[in-house]
Amino acid sequence: MKFSLAAVASTLMATALAAPTTSAADDGSTSYQIKDFTLRKLNGKDISTMSFRILATNGGTLDFECVPYDPVTNGATENFQGDHVYSCGENTFFSFNYIPKHDTQTNELYLWQNVSDTVTLGGSAFLDDPICRAGGAGVDDLVCKVPEQVHFVIPMRNLLA
Repeated sequence: MKFSLAAVASTLMATALAAPTTSAADDGSTSYQIKDFTLRKLNGKDISTMSFRILATNGGTLDFECVPYDPVTNGATENFQGDHVYSCGENTFFSFNYIPKHDTQTNELYLWQNVSDTVTLGGSAFLDDPICRAGGAGVDDLVCKVPEQVHFVIPMRNLLA
């Protein structure tokens, strides 16, 4: 419940703050820092849910919490599927796709932002495995986080140009 309330509050705040100027989108200079990247593995193996914050890198005020939104429950999904596109919340301009590490694939986070009918920003970044610790909801529960000191930025470009 805390997860969905935070997501709704963040969505309302980000709607007003998230859209970059057209010139930023046109010259490809928009990028977002990703902080507090967290995975939850209730069974110790499969990702149950995840969250991360999207922050402005241009001196802006954007600080938006993104969770994989499930429109059926109107909250954060508790049955996360890798390599699936999720909205970051109800009525938000952000969506993402996270592909967990497997075989030769490195962890990769794709991020999209619908700015207007003619501007959709998109970008991706690779990341190391988050560090896991006991989660507290059971014997196998794990909470996995990218360390705070890791500088994780996604450069964005207009995908419709």
